Amino acid sequence: MKLNKNTKICIIGLGYVGLPLAIAFEKHFNVVGYDINSVRVDSLKKNIDITVEVTKSALKRARSIRFTSDKGDIGKIDIFIVTVPTPIFKSKIPDLRLLKKSCTTIGQIIKKI
Repeated sequence: MKLNKNTKICIIGLGYVGLPLAIAFEKHFNVVGYDINSVRVDSLKKNIDITVEVTKSALKRARSIRFTSDKGDIGKIDIFIVTVPTPIFKSKIPDLRLLKKSCTTIGQIIKKI
């Protein structure tokens, strides 16, 4: 696959890592930012980042990012990047539940090329 401005990238998880990554990729690609938290998505659509990782002006400049919490909006994507939290249990084992849930979501919508 050759990457160009029409390449569609989906960033799954719009937290401390995902939102700045989406802003960076938006300069070069067509980006969809997906998060299961609809309140988070609604605030980003209003150019408000409660994590304060990205400024309001940076969100306003990022016009080609489409923020969504609807799985139906991420059906025709070329590349998925998962940036969900993986906290560590007291036993020092990572909690992979959110990562597994994200992969299940991708598996339900991904299409063979």
